[in-house]
Amino acid sequence: MELDKIERLLERYDEGETSLAEEKLLREYFLNEEVPEHLMSYKLMFMFSAKQVEETFEKKTKVNSTNNWYTWSSIAAILIIALGIFFFNDSSRTLNESDLGTISDEELALQKTKETLNMVSQFMNEGKSDLVYLKEFNKTTNRIIEIDQ
Repeated sequence: MELDKIERLLERYDEGETSLAEEKLLREYFLNEEVPEHLMSYKLMFMFSAKQVEETFEKKTKVNSTNNWYTWSSIAAILIIALGIFFFNDSSRTLNESDLGTISDEELALQKTKETLNMVSQFMNEGKSDLVYLKEFNKTTNRIIEIDQ
């Protein structure tokens, strides 16, 4: 290939104006032919990029083989768990009315319901106490918005 054409392509390459086909021509020139001394740095650059492409391809093939193994092992684990639950879960067949926790005494049922609702109320109040920080944040945000306007 002509040296003038290569130098013009290199100028365009440095400015980022080359097409993929032109870059392929440059790559082939620097990898296959004898290069003048003043263009030796470009030869090293193109050789390095070719080497990186090969290494990236090798890494991708290795990753795919390990991903395959993880995929199949996770599928096998899910199947084992599903089969274990299906074959060894007999507790659903032996439930009767005494296992449901029903209370026949109305006063005792009312007391238990109040205890349960009180416990739920305490948990809700604990969660509500953290909202104070959110209120302060909103107040500060509103002050900032008023200042900006």
